[in-house]
Amino acid sequence: MNPDDEFAQWISLLREDEAFDAEVDRLGTEAITELRRIYAEDGLLFGDDLRRRLLALRFAHAEQALRLVLSDFPDALDWYIAPTVSMGEPAREGVVVHGWEVFGIGFQDTLVEIAAGIQGDYIDEFWRVWPLCPGHRLGLKPDVLNGVSVWMCGSGPHEVARIGKIEGSRRR
Repeated sequence: MNPDDEFAQWISLLREDEAFDAEVDRLGTEAITELRRIYAEDGLLFGDDLRRRLLALRFAHAEQALRLVLSDFPDALDWYIAPTVSMGEPAREGVVVHGWEVFGIGFQDTLVEIAAGIQGDYIDEFWRVWPLCPGHRLGLKPDVLNGVSVWMCGSGPHEVARIGKIEGSRRR
């Protein structure tokens, strides 16, 4: 069987694998690229082997994404946040950041997911929206644009900055 056909068949089989918690039909380009890399390195993985591989990938992405996201928030933000690995029910492992589980497979998706979570927690904690569009003074929304995670203004919409590059925020 052709390796591309075998990969496509593996992706199709992941629909039935309980260890794979992403929606196969909604996988983005970056997630497919990550899965291709896993397939090239480890072959057809299922069950606990796949779960452990995805857990390691998510944890590495979450650590890097969290550093970028936190650099976009004001110096007054003194939260100590680190990704953790948890065991849930029923015997389910997951990567958790500030109380919520991370489901992204690709780095950019994980970055947007963590940015949205931290932004929501920031609003709940400090009762103000951040980051803001400098031109409109409206809250920004994390999104992926052309394969890059950015802060988007809802007025327009237009890109304000890449996530991790907001000017006037924390030191870098």
